[in-house]
Amino acid sequence: MNSVPLVGDRISYSGHLGTVRFAGNVENTSGLWLGIEWDDPCRGKHDGVKDGKRYFSCRIPNAGSFIRPSNQVLRGISFLQALKAKYIEDFHGSASMEKVTLGSSNGAIEVEAVNLDKIRNKFANLGRLREVSLENECVSRVDESGSIRETCPNIRGLDLSANLFSTWNVVADIAVELPVLQRLALNRNRFAEDALDSVRMTSSFQNLTELQLNGTLIGWRQMQQVTSFMPKLISVELGSNRLCQLRNEDTPNTHSSIRSINLEGNQCKIWTHICQSVSAYKQLERLIVTSNEIDSIPLPTDDSFVLKELKHISLSSNGIKRWNDLDALTKWSPSLTSLAIIGNPLVESGEDIRYSRPFIIARIPTLTILDSTAVSTKERTDSELLYLSYISQRLGLDEANSSMTGIMREHPRLKELLDKHGTGPSISPSVTHQDRLRSKLIEVQVQKLSACAPSEKDEWKDPVTVRVLPTMTLRIFDLKLRKTLSIDRSSRCSLWLKMNDDSWAEMTDMSQDLAWLGIESGSQIFCCVTALQ
Repeated sequence: MNSVPLVGDRISYSGHLGTVRFAGNVENTSGLWLGIEWDDPCRGKHDGVKDGKRYFSCRIPNAGSFIRPSNQVLRGISFLQALKAKYIEDFHGSASMEKVTLGSSNGAIEVEAVNLDKIRNKFANLGRLREVSLENECVSRVDESGSIRETCPNIRGLDLSANLFSTWNVVADIAVELPVLQRLALNRNRFAEDALDSVRMTSSFQNLTELQLNGTLIGWRQMQQVTSFMPKLISVELGSNRLCQLRNEDTPNTHSSIRSINLEGNQCKIWTHICQSVSAYKQLERLIVTSNEIDSIPLPTDDSFVLKELKHISLSSNGIKRWNDLDALTKWSPSLTSLAIIGNPLVESGEDIRYSRPFIIARIPTLTILDSTAVSTKERTDSELLYLSYISQRLGLDEANSSMTGIMREHPRLKELLDKHGTGPSISPSVTHQDRLRSKLIEVQVQKLSACAPSEKDEWKDPVTVRVLPTMTLRIFDLKLRKTLSIDRSSRCSLWLKMNDDSWAEMTDMSQDLAWLGIESGSQIFCCVTALQ
C-alpha cells in the first residue's frame, strides 16, 4: 500500500476526487481513518462531525466522509507519466495485421489495417504536440527538472482539469517548462490558500493569455493574486465557484491586460459590487454574469466604477424584470454593443413580452447584437418606431396622469428618438407614430402541428393571430412563435408557408426578413414541432 496521505493531500478513490482534511483515530473505532472532503459534495455524508465531535470542516456543507487508507486511495502520478500513458501506444510490430473499429459506426464496422506502428511512431513524438488534454488523469506532481521541456516544449494549450494538485507550486513547476504555453485549463481542481511562491510564479506564466478556473472554489482575492503573475493574460474564467461578493478591502495590483471575465453560475447578486470589483481591469471588454441571481441594476453613483471599455455583457438567466434596469445598464457600460438577456423575467413574462426584443434595441442605442442575433439598421429603425408608437399609445390612455418629467424618467431616450425620426419634442395623443405602426404591422395566422412537416390530412383550425413587422427576420420570428405557442427550447421547430396553389413550402433561410420570404397579412403558417432525439 502507498504511504498514508497527509492532511492537505489530494486523492482519487474509486474515481472520485477529494482532499484529505483529517488523518488519525476516530473515537469508539480502531485503526486509522482519513477524513475526506469530496470534490463532488453529493458523495459526502457529513461535515466532518461524528458522534458530536468535529474532526474536520468542509468548504461545501456535507461534502465529507471517513474512509480507510487502502490501495484504492491513489495519490496521483507525474505529468509525463500521464502524458505518455495517454499519447503513446505500445507498438504491435510493423508486419502485424490489426482490426480497427470505425468510431462513427458505434462499434458496428471493423476494418483491417497494416503497419499502424508507423502512425503510432508519429504520435509518439511528443515534441510535436501543440494541444494536450490530461483531464482527470490523476496528475499530482512535476517530473525531474528539465524533462518536460525536453519532451514536449511546444505545448500551447494544456487542459489539466480535475486532477490532484494541492498547491499552485506544482502547476508553476510544470508551466515553467512549457515556454510557449498560452492556454491553461485548471477547472475542478482544489488549491490550498497558501502563500504563493513569487519566484516560481513570476517565471512560469509569462506567455499565458487564457486561464480557466471554473469549479475550483477559488476566491476573488486569490484569483487576483494568481493572475498578477500573468502579464499577458487576456481571459479568465471563474464559473461555478460559489462566489458571493467580490469586493476586497485590500485589492492586489491587477494587470490591465485582462479583457474578458467569466463569472457564470455564482451568487454575485449585487450589481454594484460586481462593477466595483471588475472596474480594476481598465481594458475589460467582456463580462459574463449568467446565472448569478441578479435582480436589479441601479444607476451608478460613482463614475470611477463605470466600465467604459465594456462591449459585451451576458446577463442571461438572472432575475432582471424592470425596463429601467436596462436604462441603467447603458450608464454602467456606455460602449455596450452585445447583450445576452434571455432567461430573465423581463423577456420571458409580462404584458410586454412580445415587444421585448424591439424595446431592448430601442432603449440601448449602441447595441449591434442581442441574444446572439445581429441587429440590422432596418431592425433598429423599426424597433425605435415601434417603441415610439407604444409610448404614444400609452400616453393617449394615461394622459390625465402623465407629466413630462415622469415620461422622460421612464423613457430616457424618448426625446433623442423623437428628434432622430423627425418629430418635435412635444408629446400628445395625436402623434402619428401609432398610425405609422399600424401601417407597418401585418397579421399572420399560425397553427402549431406535432409533425415534421404538414400533409394533406392536416386540418387548418383554431390558428393564432400574430402581429409582426415584415422587416423582422425569420430567426426572430421563430423565437417569437416559440414564446407565443409555448414551444420547448429543446424541440425542433420548422416553419411552413401556404403557397397560392395550396401547397406548403418550408422556410429555412433564417437571415431573411418576412417580406422577402413572401409573408404578408393573411398568410397561413404551420409551425411543425418535433422533439429532438
